[in-house]
Amino acid sequence: MKKIFTLIAAALLSSGAFAQSEWQNLVVNGNMEGEQDPNWSSFWCHDYRQGLEFTEESNQRYDAGGQFQGFAEIVEDPTNPGNHCAKVIIRSDEEAIAAENRVEADGKLASWDCQFFVFATDTIPVGKELRMTLRVRAEKSGMFETQAHWTPGDYNHYQLFGNVNYTTEWQKIEVTATIGESHTGASNDKRMQSVAFNLSTMTDGNVIYFDDVKLEMRDPKGPEEFTGWFNMLRHGTLSADKIGNRTNFTGRDGIDGVDRAARIVADEIDGEPALNVTSIGWNAQKVNKVLVVDDDGNPVLDEKGDSTYTEEYVDIYIKENGDTLTNIDNWQTQFFVTGPHKFATGSKYKLTMWARADKPATIETQAHRMPGDYIHWQLLGNLDLTTEWQQFEFPDQEVTSDQSGSGSFQTIAFNCNVPKEVVNYYFRFEEFSANAADVTEDERTLDSESIFLPVPGADNKDGAKASIDFTKCMEVLEATSFENLINENMSVQKGEEEFGAVDASAGFFLTNTGMLSDDETGLIVEMDEVSDSDPTLNLTVYNDGEGLGENTLDTKMRFSFNKWFYVFNVTLVSEESYNGVSEITMQPAAQRAAYDLMGRRVQQPVKGLYIINGKKYLVK
Repeated sequence: MKKIFTLIAAALLSSGAFAQSEWQNLVVNGNMEGEQDPNWSSFWCHDYRQGLEFTEESNQRYDAGGQFQGFAEIVEDPTNPGNHCAKVIIRSDEEAIAAENRVEADGKLASWDCQFFVFATDTIPVGKELRMTLRVRAEKSGMFETQAHWTPGDYNHYQLFGNVNYTTEWQKIEVTATIGESHTGASNDKRMQSVAFNLSTMTDGNVIYFDDVKLEMRDPKGPEEFTGWFNMLRHGTLSADKIGNRTNFTGRDGIDGVDRAARIVADEIDGEPALNVTSIGWNAQKVNKVLVVDDDGNPVLDEKGDSTYTEEYVDIYIKENGDTLTNIDNWQTQFFVTGPHKFATGSKYKLTMWARADKPATIETQAHRMPGDYIHWQLLGNLDLTTEWQQFEFPDQEVTSDQSGSGSFQTIAFNCNVPKEVVNYYFRFEEFSANAADVTEDERTLDSESIFLPVPGADNKDGAKASIDFTKCMEVLEATSFENLINENMSVQKGEEEFGAVDASAGFFLTNTGMLSDDETGLIVEMDEVSDSDPTLNLTVYNDGEGLGENTLDTKMRFSFNKWFYVFNVTLVSEESYNGVSEITMQPAAQRAAYDLMGRRVQQPVKGLYIINGKKYLVK
């Protein structure tokens, strides 16, 4: 491969975009590292912090109930000193009651008792496609709701992106929606400018952190001309590909109403695999947790200082003498089929499935964004099941505006509690297909992992060497040949949403922003020949500039098999950072606190990548 070195230090350290994105960013200071405007911010909170000072011009205030309504608090990240993020303290129901200003809904603590807002720099009109990305973590795992508001607190609609799950580790969230008239709010003259997170979804309080927030809009892309079908179920009934934190098939049965991976059982008729869900009937019981209190009504605490509970069984859905005392909703038991594709108005899809029940029963079909995130009561009509397997085919379906909810649906929901009795349902699926032209590259991506590659300094003309283990990539793609995967199915990021094919024998070039270059200039990446006997890619990176120093570059390498993708999120770092921490280990322990890439403090780093003194290092 011809080596041409034209990358200079000034170009390498620049950070201009490779190509103008069609997305318009609506957030200022999304990484929480810049100076905050004293009169305005993209990040607002409605919480109960006390003693805050602010100017009248900034429109911040305490309302009559003692709730602070103003800028979100920006703090140093407890898991990664030097990094800043927004911090929101969510009070518990007990604290709200004690303060005598509890925000209530249906006699309970309202989810909007504490809110976090992304306040856009411009209004968001009807018809625009909206994309939000952010990183989030909390002291306790949970979820928050998302709403559409005009200005923060000026409510338009209860539903925008659906519910967002979070954990105690930093994770990246990406959600999209198409703005409908309901989002812009008739009472606000059809205007929307804020996304609200309702955070008080758990009674015992929490602390949540947000970082790297983007809110972007663009004109939506309509359905493409039909080019054939793309089946989102790689193995029919046995498909278990991840969509977010879910699989293709999810069941909600039992009284708790919790979505979980659907059961796969051996069918009693033919012994072949089938998906199973069981409805509930009259006189079912549920288990209630009952708080243990002393004679004065105070909670009894355990040795850790936590409240203690007992369990009691409560009869629900009672039917006596033909009279229904408590109703069973048709959707108390549901079965969900989810694909990675988001079906917008006008999109085409088809479904081929088999179903039966252990007694004749009727089930309903609905459109959901994701399992449990309801859009419309009617999708494919009602299905009449018998005790024998029968096929149901729905070819060439076209999504209506009602079914997409002015956005898109991603899940078919089957309401299985239409008969108010215990019924065992069994499902099999062959196909859930979209128009291949409509399926985005993100929707074809099955999984990804993050890796680091070294960039040599100016004095190193031999290049910096690295290796990438493809074991996980091969497993996820179910690829049969490593040689074919590398030599025929590799591409590198060429723009924000664009990849370019790469000839492995010739290697590739990267621009000063980390994007694939068509010219033989910039960073040069050479790849060794590969063999099916060892799924390891050895490569060498060359650079004729002065190195990266403390800077980094990001790019992506993508590999495909059977129309599905696996992505490596690549961070290019200096060769010194990549090659170890020998000089760091000589420092006193107090000066070399190490954190893993999830931001967790590590007492004794072993082999792997770490953040040490704010820099990335690889311990070999």
